[in-house]
Amino acid sequence: MKKFLIIFLCIFSFGCQKINKTVSKDISLNLNGEEEITLNYDEKYVEPGFMAFDLDGNNVNDLVKVSGKVLNKPGEYTITYELSLSSKSIKKIRKVNVLMADFKDNASFIPVLMYHYFYDDLEGESGSDANYLAKSKFEEQLKYLKDNNYYFPSMKELNDYIDGKIKLPSKSIILTMDDGAESNYRIAYPLALKYEIPIVWFVVTSWTDPNLEYQQEIINSGYVSMESHTHNMHRAGCSTNHGGIFQCILKDLALNDLITSKNILKTATSLAYPFGDYNEFTKEVLKEAGYNLAFTTEWGVVKPGMDKYALPRVRISAGMSLEDFINSIN
Repeated sequence: MKKFLIIFLCIFSFGCQKINKTVSKDISLNLNGEEEITLNYDEKYVEPGFMAFDLDGNNVNDLVKVSGKVLNKPGEYTITYELSLSSKSIKKIRKVNVLMADFKDNASFIPVLMYHYFYDDLEGESGSDANYLAKSKFEEQLKYLKDNNYYFPSMKELNDYIDGKIKLPSKSIILTMDDGAESNYRIAYPLALKYEIPIVWFVVTSWTDPNLEYQQEIINSGYVSMESHTHNMHRAGCSTNHGGIFQCILKDLALNDLITSKNILKTATSLAYPFGDYNEFTKEVLKEAGYNLAFTTEWGVVKPGMDKYALPRVRISAGMSLEDFINSIN
């Protein structure tokens, strides 16, 4: 009966074409190019783009929220595209894999810089001790690194470099910041974006929540990676070294703390010892918890074959001139 009714309408109202078009409409979001892209280290990522349409077929590309960033350094990156409209939502993901470079030369050492806190001297702020670095000095240092074409290895690259598995350029350097203070986000992070220099934050996960919106913003930028400063062992409790409790806490408690921090951060593979305190016990527990690298506060540069659970760093302090900075990393 339904079939005859449709034929009747076609004959007497010439409406067949109309009837065929009365299908339900929906919003759409389609990615241009491939959903999985592989690049060599020296290739720059060019965003292929996307096409988004509303219920009426109008282009709404400007309403698509794009998050994630691809750096010209080895690693796997994710670009997320989201369209929410008319109580409907679509999400698409593009994977970008930047292959590890095959460097011809090999650095004889890698300076791993250690920062703590920052203050905005341009706005009249001041630091309370040598761990506070002026914004103007930090920017001066970043500009020097950028202008002189330094390479910024990831923690995985550093791990493989120590093991002798890969080579790294002679001008290689890593910037780390302990504690995850507010000034890291307010001062250091915008400058890292400006100069396109990745930085590593060693955060105490009981002090901060990486799942907060502003924390996710910095992680998705591609210029900040969060590593562990323990979950809740940045406190005193021992009689050795600076008194860091990690050296003498019960093994089960230490292991649980490290695994908790790792689970919260999701991608952490390295740790900075609170107060720089470590011993054979801390190394053993870190290995058991699945960490690959651990950093102290001892002065020095990282070299192939070093103990990966007692790595030195170069402390950057308030009184450093640019000349001092250059000398310290060379």
